[in-house]
Amino acid sequence: MAGQTLARAAIAAVAAAGIAAAGCFSAGAGRDGKTTLKVCTYNIRLDSRRDEAAGNGWSARRGDLAALVRKMAPDAGGMQEVTPGQRRYLEQALPEYAFLGDHRGSDRVSGEASPVFYRKDRFDEEKSGTFWLSETPDTPGRKGWDAAYPRICTWALLRDRKTGRRFCLANAHTDHIGAIANKEGMLLILRRMEKFSKGAPVVFTGDHNCIETDEPARAVSALLDNATRVSRKTAEGPWRTYNAWIWKERESSPAKDGARVDYIYVSRGTEVLDCKTWADARPGLKQYPSDHFPVTATVSL
Repeated sequence: MAGQTLARAAIAAVAAAGIAAAGCFSAGAGRDGKTTLKVCTYNIRLDSRRDEAAGNGWSARRGDLAALVRKMAPDAGGMQEVTPGQRRYLEQALPEYAFLGDHRGSDRVSGEASPVFYRKDRFDEEKSGTFWLSETPDTPGRKGWDAAYPRICTWALLRDRKTGRRFCLANAHTDHIGAIANKEGMLLILRRMEKFSKGAPVVFTGDHNCIETDEPARAVSALLDNATRVSRKTAEGPWRTYNAWIWKERESSPAKDGARVDYIYVSRGTEVLDCKTWADARPGLKQYPSDHFPVTATVSL
């Protein structure tokens, strides 16, 4: 009963935010051909000196992380916790991708970024931007509601050169402390994506710092589909996406043995062909490239 009440509250909150549940974010929008692509979300863990003693410093793991991205071979996606130095490295190590988006500092170039990235040889950027998850979303550097840090969403309206299909890719790292900020940030993102997508299908990625039964996730699920849940093939890989640097000799797929906080959401009616959580270790080590596992989904928009 409590779960049903929470679900109704989430849907009501979305409706109150000015987004009609029916007809928004429709995968059928647009008149061009369908596009099938692999999308990815990956919290790469910021460059922190605290990680160095345990061998998890950025300089030690960055090559393995870039190699994992190449192995996954996403066509587009979002990353989180990307500091300026990390971004410069990724742009050099992965030149086939364009990285879009401001960093969360008031100067737009300092602090963490949540960039959208895409293959340069496949997509054209029609429009993109970054806004802050706060009461004044166009004011850089602002913390919203009860958030511990400034939080941002980066988005891009992309067009597939081959099919002409357009879609809107949004990526965010919502707050891990403020419950109000997490929920209100999600609602803000939904409102803006309904506007920025201009009728095109939406893909929403990110580390959302909540589990599926939390109100922010329920609010998103009222309008978009969780790729893990609607995948044609059973989702591969472990349930947990936050590994906290804790090594496991075997990662069990169905067991809910940790926090799943990294998501790929898609417009209603989007066909999700497969979904996978990648628990790859760094070669020859019992360590991971990040304290989160990346997630990919192959979708037909």
